[in-house]
Amino acid sequence: MKFPIVFSSRYDIRVLGVEKLHPFDSEKYGKVHRYLVDKVGIDEGSFYSPDPVSDEALLKVHTANYLNSLNKSVNIALIAEVMMAALLPNGILQKHLLEPIRYATGGTIQGLALALEQGWAINLSGGYHHAKAESGGGFCFFADVPIAVRNMWETHPDRKVLIVDLDAHQGNGNASIFQDDPRITIFDVFNGYIYPGDYDAARYVKYNHPVKMFVSNGEYLGLLERELPPAIDESSPGLVIYNAGTDVLTGDPLGGMNISAEGIIKRDGFVFRSAIDRKIPILMLLSGGYTRKSAEVIGRSIENILKNIIGVTP
Repeated sequence: MKFPIVFSSRYDIRVLGVEKLHPFDSEKYGKVHRYLVDKVGIDEGSFYSPDPVSDEALLKVHTANYLNSLNKSVNIALIAEVMMAALLPNGILQKHLLEPIRYATGGTIQGLALALEQGWAINLSGGYHHAKAESGGGFCFFADVPIAVRNMWETHPDRKVLIVDLDAHQGNGNASIFQDDPRITIFDVFNGYIYPGDYDAARYVKYNHPVKMFVSNGEYLGLLERELPPAIDESSPGLVIYNAGTDVLTGDPLGGMNISAEGIIKRDGFVFRSAIDRKIPILMLLSGGYTRKSAEVIGRSIENILKNIIGVTP
């Protein structure tokens, strides 16, 4: 039995140890996969494996000038926020940093197709919500959600999408790319006092919910439970794409929020149930999460979704 969960062993990022200079756990994808195999009991052969995104697909969203700029190591280093990477040959960065992200972007494309086909899907990576058409930022090189959505629109041009972005950071890239497209609605809850502070992009977010530093479980979950259901009902989407960042976790060095592991599990379950109960396909992406605890929290959350929301047992 296959589950609509997309993973590749190529997702993990290892760049001669340089990746350890960033707080991001660049191997969390493999750790989540291992949790699902070892603790949940999903067979190794039950995952879907993606192809890397093609240059043709990237050009559906990104400019050629931007993609060409990634042939300079310094530009990759700036987006990755690890300036030491500027000293590495570009070929190494293309192979060990950008190639994993190409596979993850391909995973979002495949995950979207699986969600439409099976009612739900999870890509064990993706959610690069800071990437814009002409630039990257915040470790986001390719705008995987807009790429996947535009790919879908080639065969389903009228399908409306609700992006539910619960990463700790504002999803400014998605908002910038889609802007006023009436087929896209964005629901974004984020720490209003940290990166990126993109007020121009915020103009394109219908449900914009910046929260205070170190927001608590009760306030955060209360806002979500109060505001998300009417947003879904008002926008009546044909697909929900859920950016499930775990950088909201207490102690995350970049998120500045105070949500417990149990709070994240409850949050993810609520978002999934809100879509499933309405018979709306949903695709979940992992997005940010910069503590070594993130992988286990994600694994536990997916386990809860499978058993208690979807109702499947490996």
